[in-house]
Amino acid sequence: MSKRKTLSAIIMTLFLGLVSCNSSATVAEESPQSRFLKSVISLGNDFLNVFTSFGDMVGGVLGFNTNTKKSDVGAYFKKIHDTVEGTKIALEKIVSDMRSEGNPNAEATDTAVKKLVSETLSKIIEGAKTASEAIGDASDPIGNVAVAAAGGGAGVAGTGVDSLVKGIKGIVDVVLKGVGNADAGDANKAEDGKTERTAAGDGEAGKLFATANAGDTADKAKKVAADAAKAVGAVTGADILQAIVKNR
Repeated sequence: MSKRKTLSAIIMTLFLGLVSCNSSATVAEESPQSRFLKSVISLGNDFLNVFTSFGDMVGGVLGFNTNTKKSDVGAYFKKIHDTVEGTKIALEKIVSDMRSEGNPNAEATDTAVKKLVSETLSKIIEGAKTASEAIGDASDPIGNVAVAAAGGGAGVAGTGVDSLVKGIKGIVDVVLKGVGNADAGDANKAEDGKTERTAAGDGEAGKLFATANAGDTADKAKKVAADAAKAVGAVTGADILQAIVKNR
């Protein structure tokens, strides 16, 4: 599957029908329709660029690892938020410019833009904002889940975990649309290879974004990192993301 083609369809499909609208109108040196299409194409490229790493998650192993700083993860979702928000504003400006120019396609374009914003962009914006704010700007790595006294780290506090999952789910529901298997991978812990994981028990991958007391000791924090590596080693990023948001 071509990731860029799949993602480009998010924007371009909604506008393809506009090319033929009012095709009998007089064509100037550069018609409003031509300027509109150029704007959409440029906008689509900008929109896709920010999803390059997200697209890599869909086709390959998740890019984040236990050494990735929580602030980097937060900044990633902040970038998604800012870029998609900018895309939304730019699309709305295109509609405004078309109206001021008396473009006959303004109404149809306005309808398409509103549909795109309500069904796609706003959901991605809200999801990215929620995920970014849940993580914050902590400088410790995401694999550092031991308590401060034992291992010097702390995870996302309190309801931050639920907020993080909720934010990611908002993006996954829009972008992946069924891609990935939430049940992929091995359900057994890395510690012994045969005991099934529980609901984020000690030494399990589920503790990566847990509260300050999650790891209890530095040794348990290391086991969490090892279990996370085992959990994601044989599955795609799409599988991981779907597993994160399953039943939420």
